Amino acid sequence: MRRFTHILTALAVLGSGVATFSAPAEAQSYRQQQRYVERFCARNPGARDCREFRRDARRWDNRRYQRWYRDNERRDRRDAATAAIFGLAAGAALGAAASSGGNSQAARCAQRYRTYDPRTNTYVANSAGERRVCRL
Repeated sequence: MRRFTHILTALAVLGSGVATFSAPAEAQSYRQQQRYVERFCARNPGARDCREFRRDARRWDNRRYQRWYRDNERRDRRDAATAAIFGLAAGAALGAAASSGGNSQAARCAQRYRTYDPRTNTYVANSAGERRVCRL
């Protein structure tokens, strides 16, 4: 069950880097193209292309837009790949830390108490003969 949880967590982290897709640049009207660039510039105010777009948006003909769109898509794919790699690495590191933490606690309890039961994380106390949770 723990392994399934780790895999599910890693997939969730990996899935968070997936790029969003929109209609192909050729199928968009001039106004749709302008809105697309405006939304991009609202999210990325410091981008060089945004400064140029704000300065003179009317001069962005279809050819200029196609070039910008193609470059932007490449950037999105590169960002998604980077996010996926870092997400996978982070998921692997968290999974390794979680699995090693549980094993070391069980090993310490088993070493200290002969009656330790790893399934329930309990041991039989000498004084009362009742089961107690191991908290080492």
